[in-house]
Amino acid sequence: MQSWASKLYNLWELTRSSLFYVPVTISMMFIGGILLVFWLELSYTEYVQKIEFLYAGSTEDAKSILQTILSALITMTTLVISITMVVLSLSASQLGPRLIKIFMSSRLTQIYIGIFFGSIALTLTLLILLHDQSTFEQPPKLTISCCFALTFINLFVLLGYVNHVARSGIADTMIERVTQELESSLARLTDSTKDNAQHRNIPKIPAELSQQKRDIYSACSGYIQNIQYPALVEIAEEHELLINIECRAGDYLFTGQKVGTIFPKHHAHADIQLCVVECIDVGSNKTGAQDIEYSIRHLAEIGLRALSPGINDNFTAITVLDKLSGVLSKTLDKELPRHIYYDEQEKLRLIGKSVTKADIVHSAISQIRDAGKTKPDVLHHLIDLIGQVSQTLKSEEAQEVLNQQVALIKQHIHEYFHNKEEETYLLEALEKYSL
Repeated sequence: MQSWASKLYNLWELTRSSLFYVPVTISMMFIGGILLVFWLELSYTEYVQKIEFLYAGSTEDAKSILQTILSALITMTTLVISITMVVLSLSASQLGPRLIKIFMSSRLTQIYIGIFFGSIALTLTLLILLHDQSTFEQPPKLTISCCFALTFINLFVLLGYVNHVARSGIADTMIERVTQELESSLARLTDSTKDNAQHRNIPKIPAELSQQKRDIYSACSGYIQNIQYPALVEIAEEHELLINIECRAGDYLFTGQKVGTIFPKHHAHADIQLCVVECIDVGSNKTGAQDIEYSIRHLAEIGLRALSPGINDNFTAITVLDKLSGVLSKTLDKELPRHIYYDEQEKLRLIGKSVTKADIVHSAISQIRDAGKTKPDVLHHLIDLIGQVSQTLKSEEAQEVLNQQVALIKQHIHEYFHNKEEETYLLEALEKYSL
């Protein structure tokens, strides 16, 4: 069911964007690995003794070296955490605080940090093992040698992490990551959502029911993360209801806000109203489980911040527009999910608020257009975006929305570049695409 899929998606996003789970898992694997090597060495001592290039010192020497290594690894890991915090701070100030999750959810970042913490856990475990080995004639040479080898590898891991962090701080790298997430999200939400009334027009409330309604209100405050449409349909069928939900994923609710209506009124008992409200999952943050505009806003935010007076980076904004052009060309010709549900007898049971193509275009380019209205290079690139996307569009609805953006661009040209050289430059771009 869609509701369970959305909940699992939210749980997966929480796990994926955390710097806790992968490092802990890797640390446990390292501890298990060193214990396994130690057990194998004890079980096959005669074979291990024949290997000549292993550690040949005493147990006490090994303890001393491992203590030094442990101290160095802790220092190295502290450095890694410091570097990570610097990158997160820069990302928050220049690219937007909401994009910190993109860096944290990078599997490579989590693996690097996991290797450093795992090395500390492994070395500490080996020191504990050697504490009981001081009376043995021969120290565990293979186990100690594995720890030394891992320490050597950590030097190159640190170098790789610094390179990874440096690349992550580049705006183009972050833009590419956000674009990949956006395309994945749009493919999931526009293809996997199969409503049984996908191609029908939005119906009107029957006249005989319009006067027999009972409003339902939110019981808490927060962002809508998921609406359990299948569960709402089951409630409507079981109690012979028509439910109209007036909010959608991504909207903010405050306690007592109207979220929908139930028809007819005499069937909408208090327990039914409570069940309907419980089908709307509310949390402290927005998620991309059902919100199509979620990742679009993240990408647009990078461009919007780039055009702010404090940064004034037109090139980053233009890169964002390039990525948005590809996203819009793929999305605007698709059928967006429309949450209209009928039962098996073709009786209307649920009307949900759906995202429109106007909403997508507005989230993608309206704020960038407004922020760049005095910048001819940004406006010219925006004209190119609209012109190129328009040439591939088959949807009349989407074409009308883009035409509205063109009309606003023409207003900006007249207001800020009238009788200037830039006016000719921009008008020629409009004529090129017959806009």
